[in-house]
Amino acid sequence: MPVRKLLAVFTVTVVALSSPIPVSAQPATSRTDTALLITGDRITVRTGADGRRTMIVEPAAQSGPGRVLVHVGIGRKSYEIPAVALPYLGKGLDWSLFDVESILEAQQSDRLVVRTGNGGTRTFTADSARDFGAELTRRYVDDHKRGSFGNLESSMSMVTDIPDRPARPAHVMRTLTVAANGVEGEPNTGGTAVVYNVDDGNLFDINEFSNVLVDGTAKFSVPEGQYIVLGLFFDPDANGDQTALRYVVEPEVTVDGDKTVRVDAVRAASKVTWETPRPALLEDGGFLLRREPVTGPALTVDVTSGPGVPVWVSPTVKPVTTGNLQTYPYSRLSSPPGPGTPYEYQLQQAATGVIPEQRYRVEPHHLATVDANYYSELASVGARQRAGAYPFEDTNVRSSHQIVLPRRQTEYVSADPQIVWYGGLAKYTSPLFPSWFGGQYEAAHAYHAGQALREDWNRFPLHPAGEMNLLPAVQALWPVVPPATRNGDVLRLQLTPFSDNQAGHTGFGYAGESRDKITGAYRISRNGVTVASGTPSPGIVDFRTETTLDPAPGEMKLTLDASREGAMYLRSTASRTEWIWRSQHVEGAALPQPFACTLTGGDAEPDRRCAVEPLMTLQYLVGNLGLNGVVPTGPQTLDLNVGHVQLAPASPITAATVEFSLDNGTTWQHAAVAAQGNGSYRATFNATPPSFRGADVSLRVTAMDADGGQISETVTRAYKVFG
Repeated sequence: MPVRKLLAVFTVTVVALSSPIPVSAQPATSRTDTALLITGDRITVRTGADGRRTMIVEPAAQSGPGRVLVHVGIGRKSYEIPAVALPYLGKGLDWSLFDVESILEAQQSDRLVVRTGNGGTRTFTADSARDFGAELTRRYVDDHKRGSFGNLESSMSMVTDIPDRPARPAHVMRTLTVAANGVEGEPNTGGTAVVYNVDDGNLFDINEFSNVLVDGTAKFSVPEGQYIVLGLFFDPDANGDQTALRYVVEPEVTVDGDKTVRVDAVRAASKVTWETPRPALLEDGGFLLRREPVTGPALTVDVTSGPGVPVWVSPTVKPVTTGNLQTYPYSRLSSPPGPGTPYEYQLQQAATGVIPEQRYRVEPHHLATVDANYYSELASVGARQRAGAYPFEDTNVRSSHQIVLPRRQTEYVSADPQIVWYGGLAKYTSPLFPSWFGGQYEAAHAYHAGQALREDWNRFPLHPAGEMNLLPAVQALWPVVPPATRNGDVLRLQLTPFSDNQAGHTGFGYAGESRDKITGAYRISRNGVTVASGTPSPGIVDFRTETTLDPAPGEMKLTLDASREGAMYLRSTASRTEWIWRSQHVEGAALPQPFACTLTGGDAEPDRRCAVEPLMTLQYLVGNLGLNGVVPTGPQTLDLNVGHVQLAPASPITAATVEFSLDNGTTWQHAAVAAQGNGSYRATFNATPPSFRGADVSLRVTAMDADGGQISETVTRAYKVFG
């Protein structure tokens, strides 16, 4: 599979929201923005240098239909639409109101200004937007009961310019009527009909490919040709709660005149069900369909259910003959309540050409077994995303789920070699400023059938790290930017503070809540002379910069500081890392795929004309560390793994020293250090604080290589001793 690009693609994700939801894969370089919808929902967006995005959706409503959102993506365009707004698109609400990019452009200091139909404007704050969302939900429920969706009293659109719709080619147009009854046999009102031309995917724009069913019908004016027709049903029950998502598919319909196609909800009769080796309860999941036309962008419809909400699908028997069809269900299941280590299943299985019956038997040899450890110094409710993508996907959208921290659990994961897994962990989400905080992102990777492994999340001490590639080049989802590269005389650096010690994990760096104090500084010198210095931009996840150097060989030194103070941060509150290495002019070097020196944006190939600089790395393993970051008072062990960043020349490691402090760095004591071979060292010392309340242990480590390279790192309050 080539390095993945975001193509022109429709993606529809219907989400019954119960927790913040990040979607898609995290890019190599990123910033974080938060968009406010007029309904009060917040969208936290990580945008990479190549335009890729991950999004965390924080719903304003606590229950009912207001918690259902529809994600629509067209190429790099992203729309987040509350389901209660769908019937009013074009009837008072414009699609631009839910265009994330337009919202970020129009938003002013967490205030959203929209244009009204009378030529004026209306300003939404977080509170007034939440009120509008509640009012819209009440209107939706009333209209749904009445079976009629009228126009809103006032029309609104985004203040930013709305691009012109593409001119339609000259075609003979036909009326395609989509008809559907609900599960009880009554004409459906409130479901969504989707049609898409599988001869040429360029024939529809965002305003034309979907319509809301009213009195059992939705009408489209379409050119003659082959179409896929979908019916999506997520009606609330009498109490406003969601009981099921139903997904009815007619994958290949010929339109050669006016035509009616039925997608009755009762046809979604195959429930996604997994027979697992151990008893397990459905937590969440969904179903993805990708319909590839003969020409033009593919249509992807991804329906994601909420907690415990089953997904029902209509199977097919006859393979498609126009274009291609790929589908798969994905589910997360958990162990029943009871003693012992909790466990989860994360399962998905793909099919091509047809939609099979949705009952799957899972054997142990289909799985990888992960001993997953989630560290947190405080009890909190965080968010975890584990997402799996197949090679045929143009883009991938997944939800997160809440996770109580600290936590240890066993995770059984589908180990199909085609699946590439990625995701992340948030230590907590904030009600004051909804977003993800204090966690880690993980590099894309694969699991192997029968594999047993351990994964540690947020294991202390936290310190700077860089991006890594954990996949063969043909499987890589996105370009990976090494921590330090040089092309000619241009030095580029990219590192993320507060990363943990799991290969491929990078932390949240300098991003955090407004109530937190997160600071940093950097200094770059050559032969003892400062060539660049400054402070990383507030809210930026990773430190990155570039500077031009003298072409002659010289000794480089980078010093990077990071400090994080806040109510949720008691361990590894600050780090200072100094790297020393030799550097000189680089000519004619090139990185292999999927590595990139920098990302060019758009669909252009990333720049690979550079070489990786030999920065040294440290990985820590504190013995007997509890999930809360505490070790019993007394004898301590610290295992160190010293190396170099990925692709750098691997000079032999020659020495390492370790010091520790029990007074936050005021005084230091030496630890005994024994070499274990191949860059591994074990430090031992005694940490017995005078106070019965225990003490924080700060660490200072220095290591050297045979080429004169060096890394010196101080982590303040790295972990705690107690007892």
